[in-house]
Amino acid sequence: MPVDYSGTWDIVSNVNFEGYMVALGIDFATRKIASMLKPQKVIKQDGDCFTIKTFTTFKNYESLFKIGEEVKEVTKGMDNRTCHTVVNWEDDKLVCVQKGEKKNRGWTHWIHGDELHLNMSLDGDETQQRLKAAVHYTVGCLCQRMGDEHRRPFSRQVVAAITETAFRQCDVFAKDLEAFARHAKRSTVSPDDVKLVARRSTALSVYIHNKSEELIQEQRDLRKKNTGKRKSRDTEEESRE
Repeated sequence: MPVDYSGTWDIVSNVNFEGYMVALGIDFATRKIASMLKPQKVIKQDGDCFTIKTFTTFKNYESLFKIGEEVKEVTKGMDNRTCHTVVNWEDDKLVCVQKGEKKNRGWTHWIHGDELHLNMSLDGDETQQRLKAAVHYTVGCLCQRMGDEHRRPFSRQVVAAITETAFRQCDVFAKDLEAFARHAKRSTVSPDDVKLVARRSTALSVYIHNKSEELIQEQRDLRKKNTGKRKSRDTEEESRE
């Protein structure tokens, strides 16, 4: 049974991405912007059907494919070229071949431990990315910090167990928040919904309440500052007249 790639993955390293973009013919300005981005991938796998969404602050794009079936795609988010793409399993790796204007083009995805690896190649030029499971990475950092403070290291098995618990609890929270908003006949989740979902945990409830108050105060200060600027401009204009 092939490995399950489903999950949310945050990038932690990107080797020779600049050289790969040069080989694609991407312009200088776009290359500089792209090299500073920290993409996040969300992969949904249903048997041999995949949806891979890549999110950045510059562009978002989506790739859909089924193992063994060739599709015509436009490489949005990269060089916007049209090519014929087919992805196949090679053991537990996803191996993609993209036939088009650029020769020997493709990519390979594989999972090692808690990391998702991506190798993109183009006629000898390669870029290698490492992405960590977002929840696992955050939980690992918190466990590392607490372990250092209390001199009690966390084993990999314990980190994995806490990660799974956190992930399942987040799923429960998300469903509850959606239900609260729907019950109130709203299409968006409000801060009050978040406070309500955290009511069973005193520490979490206090934290969310304090954070909400901080955000409200920041918004008030910002509005007050903007109002002051407008009044100052109006006074300056009146004095000129």
